Amino acid sequence: MSTHSQSIRAAPLLIALWLAISSSGCITRTVRRDVYTDAYTQIFLRGEKKGGAPVDRDFQHPADIAADRVAHILSRIDLRIEVKKDADRVPAIPTDTLYKIAEGVSQGLAEADSSQEVVVLSILREKRWGIFDRKYLTSFLAYVKDELLYLHFSRSDWEVPARREDRLPQPHIGEQVMSFRVLPSRGMTIVDPQSVAVAWRDPIFKQPSRVRALPGGEVVRRTILMESPEEAEEKRGPEELPANLSSRTLRRLADLEDERRSGAISEGEYDLRRREIIRADPASR
Repeated sequence: MSTHSQSIRAAPLLIALWLAISSSGCITRTVRRDVYTDAYTQIFLRGEKKGGAPVDRDFQHPADIAADRVAHILSRIDLRIEVKKDADRVPAIPTDTLYKIAEGVSQGLAEADSSQEVVVLSILREKRWGIFDRKYLTSFLAYVKDELLYLHFSRSDWEVPARREDRLPQPHIGEQVMSFRVLPSRGMTIVDPQSVAVAWRDPIFKQPSRVRALPGGEVVRRTILMESPEEAEEKRGPEELPANLSSRTLRRLADLEDERRSGAISEGEYDLRRREIIRADPASR
């Protein structure tokens, strides 16, 4: 019997074997559903399926976060490129794409289920002398878990090689392909050097702080200087506490306040821990 004939007879057996493996749930595959796409922006939902069923990751989706609030959050995150000596703070999201990306992220979180994360790939073009057309990628992913909005940044103004233009690299949790670190603001806490957890319900995100739209529709960014602890305290103002908190809770809050004043914890960590302490007290329910 010829080798060709043997291959033909073996083909049905191979197909049957593949179907058996698939039906047993041994194959895990990545699935994608587009949310928003244009020439320079891709925003999509990404998850995994095993045996035809979505792999649940306990995300709190769908999540209803207004696009403006997402924009206010993103505008308050800066990056510092560590390979550059005395590097300045740069916005994590380019200002002129901020609101478009925020709308896509808001829509994605509203459409996602508990197995899907929102992936953002944004391209900026730069022309030099009318000859070169360089493309730079900013990418991150977002999801909601435990009442927090997690943002993992992967690339910032990463020059796209010509060979990768048709298949842009996607961000993944935990990867660090560039040497930068996030610089969060109040209402956020650092998860790792390139990720933050955001208390997205915080009233501070109701209003823009670092960006504003001009009458012509152009979005501009205001420079925010780093505040001294005294200035931050003055701007924070008094915060009301729920009535009838236990003495134990009040002591924990006082200890936490001492940590904040001494600089032992960041403003973002202070906010998150303060909410957790209050939420654990029966009087706050």
